[in-house]
Amino acid sequence: MPAPAFSVVADPGGARHVVGLRLPDDVGRPVHALLALHHDLRRLRGDYGPRSVDLPGTPAAGTHGYSEAFGAKVRFGRPFAVLRVPAGVLSGQVERSGLAWRVRHALGDRLGVRSTALADVARMLAVHPRTIQRGLIDEGLTFAEILDCVRRERAEALLAGTDRPLAEIAAGLGFAEPAVLSRCARRWWGHTAATHRQVAVSR
Repeated sequence: MPAPAFSVVADPGGARHVVGLRLPDDVGRPVHALLALHHDLRRLRGDYGPRSVDLPGTPAAGTHGYSEAFGAKVRFGRPFAVLRVPAGVLSGQVERSGLAWRVRHALGDRLGVRSTALADVARMLAVHPRTIQRGLIDEGLTFAEILDCVRRERAEALLAGTDRPLAEIAAGLGFAEPAVLSRCARRWWGHTAATHRQVAVSR
C-alpha cells in the first residue's frame, strides 16, 4: 500500500520540536494508511523516532499490536489520524545526539545495574533534572516513557534470546519483583511474559 498524502500540522501535543503528519479526513482504513507512511519513513530515515500515533474511533482489539507495529504509543478516540514525528524527519535532519537519545542511552547503560531515577540519570549527564524534563517535553516525550521503552526492548530481547528465569529478567529490568514484569508484559503485549517468550521462540 503506497503512503497516502498528508499535511504537516503543529504538534497536537504542543511539543516544540515535534510535528504531526495528518491524514485527510476521508482516508479509509487510517491505521493501514499511517502504517504505510511509517514504513516509508523508516526506509528513508531509519529509526526516526516516532513519538505517538493518534487515531479516530476505537480499536477492534487491544492497542498492544498497534503499538508494536508503530514502535510508539497509539491513542484512539482522537479527532484526526496523525503520526507525531520529530520536526527534522521531513528534511532528514533527525538529531541523534538530542537529549532524548542521551537519556535513552544512559538508561540502557544503567538498567538493572544502577539507579534509573531521574535525579541519578541527570547527575550522570551533568544536566539538571528540570532541564531534562523541559527538554523532553519539547521533544514530545517524558522520562517515564523513555524508561518504559528501554525496559520493553530489553525485556523483548531477554525473553526471546535467552532462557534466563523470569525473576532474573525482572531484576535485570530494575523491577523489585517478578509481579511487576508480569503487569508490564500485559500492558506491552497483552499477555504474560512467559506467554510472550513462547510466542517469540516459536516464530
